[in-house]
Amino acid sequence: MTSQSDDSKKTAKGLSRPHHTADKMSAEQGIVFGLLLALAIANLPGGEGYGTGAPLSACTSQRPGHYGTTEQSSASPYSLTVSSSEYTPGQTVTVQITGGDFQGFLIQARKNGTTTAVGFFSSLPSGTKSNDCSNAVGRGANTATHSSTATKRDLTLTWSAPQDQAGQGAVEFVATVAQVKATYWMGIKSALLTEGSGAGNVTDAPTTTPKKTTPKSGATMATTFNLLLLAIPAFLAKLLM
Repeated sequence: MTSQSDDSKKTAKGLSRPHHTADKMSAEQGIVFGLLLALAIANLPGGEGYGTGAPLSACTSQRPGHYGTTEQSSASPYSLTVSSSEYTPGQTVTVQITGGDFQGFLIQARKNGTTTAVGFFSSLPSGTKSNDCSNAVGRGANTATHSSTATKRDLTLTWSAPQDQAGQGAVEFVATVAQVKATYWMGIKSALLTEGSGAGNVTDAPTTTPKKTTPKSGATMATTFNLLLLAIPAFLAKLLM
């Protein structure tokens, strides 16, 4: 009797092991699936917050790639203040973003009534960088954006139109400013700057095109994601052993 009972217990125990193993494998596979899903979402267009600057895809629309957010419909608390009502090719003017603290921005000087960027930004302050956008008269540092989400206030930027871009006519600065990731205003404009031929109240500036700054792409992130995908089959095979 004892021997038969022991055999029954061993059999029952043996039969229960596959269920335990299956449950364990199911839980681990669930974790792996969750990690893969999170990585996939992070790599979707618009799935990242662009804390290191606006992407090139936002050059024309100036719309942030903040997933699941929309622009504010209320009046913008931010303004663009220019140092002159006139610009002269080969000389500089400044534009200041005022109105309180903010984290991110994207700004261009555009030909009046168009989305075509004119001129270049130079001597960019800390926490900012330039983008080389294609919707511009000339390639180079034709756009300015943030390089970190550090708090900014009354940010002053230096801009100039080189002499080889003379004849563009009136321009205005156009910007998107993000107070925080989910709170931003678009279509913020400065007063119109007419194109002059004299010195006016602008300052001398080099006529050479500023050094081109190319923003970091998502290549590094994509490579890491692909390596993780390649490692998953080996991990799953180890679980099934």
